[in-house]
Amino acid sequence: MTMDYEVIHHGESTIEISLGKSIDMKINLVVHSLFSFLTDNLDNRSDYIIDFYPTYHSIFIDFNELKTDFYHIKQKIVDLMKEFEIVGFVDNSKKEIIEIPVNYGGKDGFDLERLSSIVGLSEKEVIQIHTKPLYKVFLIGFMPGFPYLGGLDKRISCLRLETPRPKIPEGSVGIAGDQTGIYPFATPGGWRIIGRTEMKLFEIDKIPPTKIPTGSFVKFIEV
Repeated sequence: MTMDYEVIHHGESTIEISLGKSIDMKINLVVHSLFSFLTDNLDNRSDYIIDFYPTYHSIFIDFNELKTDFYHIKQKIVDLMKEFEIVGFVDNSKKEIIEIPVNYGGKDGFDLERLSSIVGLSEKEVIQIHTKPLYKVFLIGFMPGFPYLGGLDKRISCLRLETPRPKIPEGSVGIAGDQTGIYPFATPGGWRIIGRTEMKLFEIDKIPPTKIPTGSFVKFIEV
């Protein structure tokens, strides 16, 4: 397997291994396979790696710039990428499926009626389409516990709001572009809200605090 990738230096102490620019399920599966491979091989060989974290199509590595530099780690990455190409892609998805109960529409899904009108479907059809897939958790961000989920049916894809709302309720389930996600806390936001869950997605006193880890799968259940 030959891979196209780019090693990019960000700031003083962060490296990105980029496998592309698009949000794609196949690329994300390779990202997580490579993430496991690098964690097992690069982390064990050094005392200068601080952290690894995967995104949609990249892996970021934070390192201690007092103990090494970009070029040293880049060469190690290049060598390990050659090994990874020989070993080949291994699907390391946990296949952990987390069911999320959602109350769709009404006061909890205050954008469902408008979104349905935009995509030319009934509210019932939008709910049926939204609850059908298994969604892959691509990454956690922009706040603790917020899962960015891949696998949204393009029939209900819809642009985010032009003007974000000053406050989105905790547990709100929204759609923005080709993604769906869940707000773990009340916050300003521009996603179109179609429902809400009572499930707590992030609890700081729990280990781990995030209920939905990167690489797992989500299934929405209408209640």
